[in-house]
Amino acid sequence: MKAPRNQRYITAYITAGGLALLVALAAVIGSVDSTTSFRVCFGVLLFIICAVQLKVAADLYKHRNNLLLQLFQPDSLSLFVAAGAIASIASLLFAFPEFDATCALRQPIILTSITFMGNLLIGRAWRIGSIISSTTTFAASADEIDTLGMARLKVMNVLSTLSQLGRYVRSCGREKIGTSNSGIRRAITFADSIFVVMVLLFPQLVLQIVNLSVPSVRMGSVEILEGVGEGHYTCETRAGPYVLIVGILLAAIPFGISLLINMKSKGIPDNFRELDDIVASMTSSFWVLLATLPTVGMIGQTQPNAHAYLLAASVLSFVIPLSYNIAQTRLRNIVSTGHARDGVNSKERSPIPKMQSTRTSSDLSSSSQQSKRTSLILKAAEETAIMGKMFDTMGSTSKAVAMNRDILTLFKAEGDDFSWETGFTLSEIHSLGPKSLEIVVKTLIGSAKLWHSIFRSNPDNEESKRRGIKCCIDALDIFDRAPAKKQLSDRRVIFPGYSFMNVIAKMMTYVPPNNMSHEEFELSMGENFVKETQYQQYHQCRALAFQADVMKRHGKYEAALSVIDVMKTIYDPQLHSRVLVKEYVSDHCLDLIAASTYWLHHYGRNDEALQLCDQVVDTMLPEIEATELVTKHLILIPICRTLAHQRQTSAAKKALELYRTHVFDPAALVGGKGHPALGMRVPLMIVLKCCSSGGEAYTDLSTDVVYMLNRNDPVWFEISYLSYVDAAWSTLCAEACLCLAKMTGCISHDESSALIKEGLKCLEVSANTLEKENGTIVNRIAHSYYSQILSELENLSAPV
Repeated sequence: MKAPRNQRYITAYITAGGLALLVALAAVIGSVDSTTSFRVCFGVLLFIICAVQLKVAADLYKHRNNLLLQLFQPDSLSLFVAAGAIASIASLLFAFPEFDATCALRQPIILTSITFMGNLLIGRAWRIGSIISSTTTFAASADEIDTLGMARLKVMNVLSTLSQLGRYVRSCGREKIGTSNSGIRRAITFADSIFVVMVLLFPQLVLQIVNLSVPSVRMGSVEILEGVGEGHYTCETRAGPYVLIVGILLAAIPFGISLLINMKSKGIPDNFRELDDIVASMTSSFWVLLATLPTVGMIGQTQPNAHAYLLAASVLSFVIPLSYNIAQTRLRNIVSTGHARDGVNSKERSPIPKMQSTRTSSDLSSSSQQSKRTSLILKAAEETAIMGKMFDTMGSTSKAVAMNRDILTLFKAEGDDFSWETGFTLSEIHSLGPKSLEIVVKTLIGSAKLWHSIFRSNPDNEESKRRGIKCCIDALDIFDRAPAKKQLSDRRVIFPGYSFMNVIAKMMTYVPPNNMSHEEFELSMGENFVKETQYQQYHQCRALAFQADVMKRHGKYEAALSVIDVMKTIYDPQLHSRVLVKEYVSDHCLDLIAASTYWLHHYGRNDEALQLCDQVVDTMLPEIEATELVTKHLILIPICRTLAHQRQTSAAKKALELYRTHVFDPAALVGGKGHPALGMRVPLMIVLKCCSSGGEAYTDLSTDVVYMLNRNDPVWFEISYLSYVDAAWSTLCAEACLCLAKMTGCISHDESSALIKEGLKCLEVSANTLEKENGTIVNRIAHSYYSQILSELENLSAPV
């Protein structure tokens, strides 16, 4: 996680200063006459350093289930620090040059440990990148990324291939290479990353095994005599420095690769890139090595104690900064964030004070403390929000919900935890500052979407449905009541709340707040959304579309058409469509304009309807990406229905070609991988084929008859279709049966009778959908369509 720039500089200075102090102590320790005394002092120092590193490793493992820490892969971090501890304690071997064993072991242990640390950096960066980044990021074309980006892409692909190789081996060939784990939520396990780490470690392991097992290469103790009874020991090898140089290169390469794959890239938040931390560690090491290595060269073997200390300091200068910047900082941030939650719960709690003419020193002190508490809480909320977003991206919805609850708890009264059932009190709402208000509203809206996602995955989970609805309503209510709202010049934070509440109102049952009726609540929402989006053009377009949608849902079609007319004076598809999709998932403006074509046709304004159909097809539909099949489906349904209900066969043929080109054929190519809503495409296609055939048989007529007589549609098709296209799904199916039954010269009498029977059966479902128990009509246009099809089917079934 990135620290503020000043803090990073201070940390770097402290680290460099501490290591420089260790180097300065070399002269003192090296001057000790007794070799035993030196080794005791030296050993105690290294054991302390090793113990501290092992304590950090143990703490990381202890807190491995902490939600904030999980995304930083605490298991890998714990191994990282443990490897550093091994390298640190192995530096003690420099003080024992008189033994063959210590001479032989020090190089393999230290270089293998450091290489393992570098490989863990690679494995962690690759794993988080593979989990979070979309496939389009990794598959970007060469002209979209620079040379370094292309190199990073190739490295990531190689590491992914190594991981798949590991899975292939572990599955004994059952899992094929290159066929799994594609997509934005790739299941990259800890075992996958460790396999990659060990594969990358293999060259160094081979080199060090050769170093230990081949006598001519292995280092040994050599006594150098300087006079009668005087001399010292040193470690030497007959192979010269070449093995050592190759080992150092193999240890350095992983850190170079880790720098490369930690570069800034799309999809990876800065908090998860460790480029700055690695560079800061290497910078500290460079300055220490600049002092130690020349000194080692100058003193040679004449001062064995100082020689050993300087070599150990060189190793520590590399290991300690990495352990601190990469691991200890993560652990410290988690602890500080926990303290922020547990110890500072009065943030922005006091009621807004009245303005006073004078301020005492105690006022100033209290204000300063309040500002510090607020700053700490906002920082903790920001960090927790990042973690929650990452969990959501990886598909861990329940953990993302837990993160959001932690954020909301920060803004509760002292000692209280946030509850999804009770929410915030009025005094807590009034105490929110502008920034706090933004965070609370944004978190509640995000929580509503997360709960909705949980509900969609398990429709029997009524609690998640209830909590999702309440979060969204609470967000709108808090934003409306909070005095801090007046201090916000940019109110975009609430716009997704209005948009998502419209989805809830269309698709789910809910209880409006404050004993309001559904119509009153939804119309007031529409008015508020339009008011909040003034002077923000594309948001204003979305708000007007929202308002029109609410009016339509409550039967005020003429008023909705008037709002759409206003929206069309602002809406520019070339300018706004893609921005709206990015902000609100779908271009709801275009959806409503397309839907209004059928409203115009229903109210007898047919020329306007046809003119608008041409406008949508010619100027608006091209702005929708070819892959957005569901969006095209929703846009073309009302247009194709409008065209199909014209008396000219040419209009139906035009509708058939549009639907086939933009929806039906592309959806057939996608197959089972497409959105479930694309399963709705067949009945409309049958209606269009029948209307454009002029009563003549068409190629796959018999297939369509079989399909309509043997359908097994999901229950949610009925309400979803009604919510978006002003027709019950069952009514459309009945019309498809009617169209097929009319083709008497092309199908048998039994098939025609079966189709009429199936159509009437569908209309029984429509009646239940479109009429409440008290006889109230749910949707006038949909009911009119139902009545028309019912009349035609009854006439067709009547005996001649």
